[in-house]
Amino acid sequence: MTSLVKRFATSSFLALAVCALFVNTASAQDLDVPANLQAAIFKKVFAYVKIGPPKITVVHSAAGTKSKDDLLAQFKNVGLEADAVDEANAAKAAGNVVYLVPGVSTAVAKKVGKKFIITCSKDFITDGAAMMAIINAGGKPSLLANTTSIGAAGIEVDPQLFRIASQVK
Repeated sequence: MTSLVKRFATSSFLALAVCALFVNTASAQDLDVPANLQAAIFKKVFAYVKIGPPKITVVHSAAGTKSKDDLLAQFKNVGLEADAVDEANAAKAAGNVVYLVPGVSTAVAKKVGKKFIITCSKDFITDGAAMMAIINAGGKPSLLANTTSIGAAGIEVDPQLFRIASQVK
C-alpha cells in the first residue's frame, strides 16, 4: 500500500510540475499561440512562399519586448535568421519577412513596404495589415491567409498553402 501511495504522489507531483510549467510559459508571454509553435509553423509556411531565404524582422512596441525576445529565440531555434526593431524604426526592417507583435500600430505595415508580413493577431489579418497569421482557434493553432494583401504586395504563394490556411479577403 505504501508503494502505491508513493507512486500516486510522484505521478501527481510530475503532473502538477508539467501543468505549472505550461501555465508559467503561457502567462509569461502575451502571444495567443506560443512562440515555439509559431516558429515551427511559419518555417513550414516559408516553403510555400516565393521570397527567397526568409530573414525575419520582429517589429514590437515597448509592451511587446518579452514577446519579441521569445519570438527571436524560437525563430533562431528552428534555424531562421531573425532580428528586431521597435515600431518607431519599422521602416528600417531589414528582413524580407516582417513579424508584427500584437500591440504595434497597424500603420507599421505601411512603413515596411512590400514584405511578407506575418503575425499572431487576427485583427492584423482581417484589416489587411498582415498577410499570414497563426491564431488560437479553440485551443489549437490555426493558419489564416489574407489573399488580398498577399496579391497587393505581389508575393507569389504556392496554391498548396491554401489547403492548410483559411483564406481571409
